[in-house]
Amino acid sequence: MIARLLATTLAIGLLAGTARARTVEHVAIKGAQDEIIIPDGWDGSVFLYAHGYTADKRILEPIPDDLTQVNQLLLPGLLFVPAGSAAAVTTFRSVGWYVKDAIKDIENLRRYFVKKHGKPRHTYIWGHSGGGMVTQAMIEYFPRTYEGAAPMCGVGAGARRNFDGAFDLRVLYQYVCGDVAGASFACRVCSDGKSRCLADAHCPAGQTCGDLETPAPLEDGLTPECTSFLLDHPDTFSEDPTSPGGDFVSAPVAACFGGGAGAGTATVEQTMRQDLFARASQIPASFITTDMFFATIGMAEVVHNRTGGRHPWGNDGVDYASPMLTPAEHADLNAKAYRARADADAVRYMRRFFEPRGRTHSKVITVHALNDGLVIPENEDKYREAFEAAGTADQLVQLFTPTGGHCLFIPAYTPTLQALTAWVERDEKPSTATVSPTCGNCLTGNVPGPFGLKVVERRQPGAPIRSLICSDEPGDCPAGTTCVAARHHCR
Repeated sequence: MIARLLATTLAIGLLAGTARARTVEHVAIKGAQDEIIIPDGWDGSVFLYAHGYTADKRILEPIPDDLTQVNQLLLPGLLFVPAGSAAAVTTFRSVGWYVKDAIKDIENLRRYFVKKHGKPRHTYIWGHSGGGMVTQAMIEYFPRTYEGAAPMCGVGAGARRNFDGAFDLRVLYQYVCGDVAGASFACRVCSDGKSRCLADAHCPAGQTCGDLETPAPLEDGLTPECTSFLLDHPDTFSEDPTSPGGDFVSAPVAACFGGGAGAGTATVEQTMRQDLFARASQIPASFITTDMFFATIGMAEVVHNRTGGRHPWGNDGVDYASPMLTPAEHADLNAKAYRARADADAVRYMRRFFEPRGRTHSKVITVHALNDGLVIPENEDKYREAFEAAGTADQLVQLFTPTGGHCLFIPAYTPTLQALTAWVERDEKPSTATVSPTCGNCLTGNVPGPFGLKVVERRQPGAPIRSLICSDEPGDCPAGTTCVAARHHCR
């Protein structure tokens, strides 16, 4: 559904984009595949684009000349920049939690652009989802390089907090579904006793796909062997680049909650389990499969490929206190929830790649849908706190759409970038009231609540209490600590 909607909408952009005269340049830099488009009558500005999260290695191929064949995660960066501006996109050199690599790859692309085409009159950066986080990282790692930035549907609370949220989902899933047949997240083992599989076709010649492996501890996400197998077979978890899930995730979810988590074919027991999980997690049922992708394969890729087997998440002392639970459910959940402790080195890694601090000279516009059940809109609440703590709140404008789910507020793309250029180049600071009429009144004045009411802040090694930002909202600081509101830090 997401792919069809995006493809239909992008087709409009393709027709407009192919009609413009332009120069297209392809370049490969240190394993990243890049594309630059410079229109005739170039105005001297360039928009670099950071694409959203994917664990699908197929994105790492050279970018085709034919825009209809370009990976959908890259297309927005080529199609929606304001008329007259150059566009520059990169695949990055890796998939998964690519933030560290992406910082290098975007800077390499920017330097190449400057060397080949001269210093731009204005340099901007924007991105969606995980690319929103990369955008946030770039403007702090290079605080004077980008005059304007537009992180859309971004992970503004930071990687550490959002993966704490993913681990919480895994814990809640185990609590609700742990005893359900077929609901375990694990690979099967081929008859050779070592190769992993989901079907016979995945096994070496002459082998068959047998029983489930012993599942990994929850904090590992998956076993190393299963993780490697899945990342080498993206068809097992990715129906298309915009919809992570696939058979590996959807089959266990369906076993616990019924056909496709909300498809109308659930038993009474499955419906009750889904209701409990949705109330405990506070996420819409329509996002369960996608969210569980990150609570399994996404977590596993971090542990086994990024942090050397160490865990950047944990839930020691966390009180799972969703207001949608009854007192009895609340007590039972916290008594039985699986508990794990984070590793300091891994926490520090996730804070470096990345946890926003608001320390930049860029002018920043964010956009987020209030019904986003993947990167929850409350991320923007925590992102605002970072700018308040840094004393840069006047450089941040936050816009919200009432609908659009995860990043599909497409009518707002170009108007937001146009508003950003007006702010940078003519000092016309935008607002909901000024931008909304330019996108068909696509914005709302409503704002999300505190991030800590969805994913409570927690004590973790590698995240000193005094380094945690706050604005004296519920859940801002770990239990037993307080917020020094005047300084926007916990104590």
